[in-house]
Amino acid sequence: MGATDKDMSQEQAEKEFDSAMGSLETMVRNEPCLIFSTTVCPWCDRAAEFFQSINRQCRKVELNDQTDGQSPMLGTAVALATQQRTVPNIFLFGKHVGGFDRLMASVEQCKQKDSALALQHADVCGFLSE
Repeated sequence: MGATDKDMSQEQAEKEFDSAMGSLETMVRNEPCLIFSTTVCPWCDRAAEFFQSINRQCRKVELNDQTDGQSPMLGTAVALATQQRTVPNIFLFGKHVGGFDRLMASVEQCKQKDSALALQHADVCGFLSE
């Protein structure tokens, strides 16, 4: 018995999702700073501008622009992996930070040398210090 069109589309969607999840894992593992964004997100721009202001490189991935060959399922993979459906969705050194508000809260926590964040994630705090 042959596969139906529905079975094939489900199989194709699963393959695309698996590919997107693999891409997400690779990016998070290989990029010290990563912003998942959209081209119409002002908070994403603010996050990118913040990293520029402290002279840090941060890769910005526009989820609504697949011209660079990324999977259209990447946004779904990011949302499922982080349980955050909004952008910006920021990772530092493989750790999920969250959105712009959480980024700014992390900056403030890192200034407190005895905070849990500063003590447990020196790599993140070192990156966020000006």
